[in-house]
Amino acid sequence: MDWLSILLIALTFFAVMLVSGNNLSACVGPAVGSRIISKRFGMLLGASGFSIGLLSQGTTMTHTVNQLMPMATSQLRAEALLVAIIIFVIADLVRVPMSLSMSLVGLFAGFSLANGSMTNGVYLAKVVGMWVAAPLIAIVVAFYLIRIINRKLPKNFWRRLQTYKILLIVFAFSTSYVLGTNTIGLIVATGGFDLADVAVSIVAIFIGTFYLSAGEIRRVSQEFFLMRYPNATAALATSTILVEAATFFNIPLSNTQALSSAVFGTGISYKSKFLSVKPFLITVVSWVVAPILSFAIGFIIASV
Repeated sequence: MDWLSILLIALTFFAVMLVSGNNLSACVGPAVGSRIISKRFGMLLGASGFSIGLLSQGTTMTHTVNQLMPMATSQLRAEALLVAIIIFVIADLVRVPMSLSMSLVGLFAGFSLANGSMTNGVYLAKVVGMWVAAPLIAIVVAFYLIRIINRKLPKNFWRRLQTYKILLIVFAFSTSYVLGTNTIGLIVATGGFDLADVAVSIVAIFIGTFYLSAGEIRRVSQEFFLMRYPNATAALATSTILVEAATFFNIPLSNTQALSSAVFGTGISYKSKFLSVKPFLITVVSWVVAPILSFAIGFIIASV
């Protein structure tokens, strides 16, 4: 094994570790914040979901890498992961939400266009179309789903409460699962998705969830705890459905993009509830900036 292969495995490990630690809170935060499960059990639940999702459906994301960066060398894959990690870390330090999967797709497109190897513009258009449509779909689905949930669940208060608790645990796992299939699957596919990549990624998942997520899970669980049970349930269900659908069609979709839009959709479903639009708009701007900035960086790197 040469040094470039070792570097590629190391970058895959680091990227998976960062994503696992950063995104765990969004997956299990509602269940932890509402005291349904402990923080330790939430970490185990999330790490298990990430790992099972990666192992069962993660290979579908190799289609994305092959379509957007055909005949990619190990050097190009390593450069893509390195730049995506740097962008992700800088964004995290300045507290700006940034999607690593969006950054990777932007880098792939930039590399391919600069090298003249972009052969499937139709697929790229489908990915961008999904990114535009997904937030709108999430808002609409979550808006109506929360009303259906409120109408269909048992009228008895204690039975309703127990049902919500069960649903939040189920959707905490399912949201973790689809993140493992899509975002983590895309990272591992960039590394090559061989046995070594998968093995180090599983280790990275557990290290990231147990050692890098404590602060995030505490903050997000407290924020979700302020949400009503129906809001959290509808948001997680919507996110799970959208990301799994995107995975089925081999399209990378940010878990946080789907979840943030779903949270916004549940918020506007209450006519009397005040909703702050500014944080959501800042997040939307990041969805535009991340792929465009990454595309430009990828194009420049490949042109030099």
